Amino acid sequence: MPPKISHFIGAAAAVAIPYWLAGMLCRTLASTGTHTMPVWLGAGVIVGALMVAPAGYRLAVLAGALLASYVWGLMRHGLDAAAALPFALIESGCAALGAWVALRASRTGNDLAPAAWLIGGALLTAVLGASLAAEFWRWQRPGAIYGIEWRTWAFSTLVGILLAAPVITAFRAFRVKRSGGMPMVQFWGGAAAFMAFLVIAWVVFGSTVQQRFGSVAATLGYLPMPFLLLGAMIWGPRGGALAMLAGSLLVIARTAAGGGPFAVAEGFTGEAVIEIQAYVAVWAALVLLARDLSESRRIARLRAREWQLRYERILGATGVASVEFDAVSGAAVWGKQAARVLGSEALMLHGVADWHACIEAAERAAAESAWTAVVQGRQPSHNGIYTVRLNGRTLTVQAQLAAVCGPDGAVERVAGLLHPTTPADGRSEHV
Repeated sequence: MPPKISHFIGAAAAVAIPYWLAGMLCRTLASTGTHTMPVWLGAGVIVGALMVAPAGYRLAVLAGALLASYVWGLMRHGLDAAAALPFALIESGCAALGAWVALRASRTGNDLAPAAWLIGGALLTAVLGASLAAEFWRWQRPGAIYGIEWRTWAFSTLVGILLAAPVITAFRAFRVKRSGGMPMVQFWGGAAAFMAFLVIAWVVFGSTVQQRFGSVAATLGYLPMPFLLLGAMIWGPRGGALAMLAGSLLVIARTAAGGGPFAVAEGFTGEAVIEIQAYVAVWAALVLLARDLSESRRIARLRAREWQLRYERILGATGVASVEFDAVSGAAVWGKQAARVLGSEALMLHGVADWHACIEAAERAAAESAWTAVVQGRQPSHNGIYTVRLNGRTLTVQAQLAAVCGPDGAVERVAGLLHPTTPADGRSEHV
């Protein structure tokens, strides 16, 4: 359903205003002899906005981006009204294609899909936009050099998307909370890594790096970035995206000011800014891939823990204890409800042999035979009722065993559910 006119205008303004703010910030960071902005976050703003906008609002976002880039071309590049239109179409159209590619991630279940598709979309936007824009500048400014304009547009756009779009997508559902959030240990761990990055980056990308380190100055660029990667990983998607944005803009600005290993030797004015952005793009892509993998595993562990707690509560409420036996060693791992259901002595049964030893002698051979049949894969499960001696009490326990097979089809573990028909506390059971 298309949005109302007021909502349409609001969505357009929501991308146009950040686009201009990002553009003004970029103008303060670096300037070169190229017609293309050497540092550019505007494309990242457009891609990020298109990625988080509901489907019905993407046309409004694209309209806001087109208007903002058109006015930017008029006011900041000095283009006339006719020339600003193809400039805006190149900027907004290529960003829209990149966002369309990035959104393909929602159709896959791969852990690295969001990062991989975003990187692919950023590359498409950068390469296609650079190819069109470099030709556009040769048309508008006959003295423009195609190769330099291409590299400047491509790397500034690529870095802008990889830095700005993750910030926008990470804060898509952000709500201010009075409690919860990042634990203090995690916060200070990330802060320590980020502070180490700031200190090292300030020295390595300083204006006196060549005088301090001589011929090795050109090799020092890799030193601060692992700390930025570590800080971004510890802080998670939101804090990590902000850290990557701030840290990358710092090293780019220091390089643009003539500092750092990339400014030691320049073939043309502004070459160091282009080179540092290629360097930052590699690290930004690495952070995205590593963070997506880490976050997907964290979410998987959280969901697994939620399901585990849910089943433990259900088992406890129905008076059933769970246990897992290793198929080779027989080692036992008891569920949290085992002590309450069977008594505390159950936790002292470290293996299947200990469990069998608690069964009455007359029934023990049958229990051991059933165990062997399940472990060897001769039968998938077993259901039996045994007389068990635990905590000085005699219990009648219904035991259900089921084989858990690995990828090769061999039995790796045996899951068990133990339901005492006589409760461990001696009270009668009501079903």
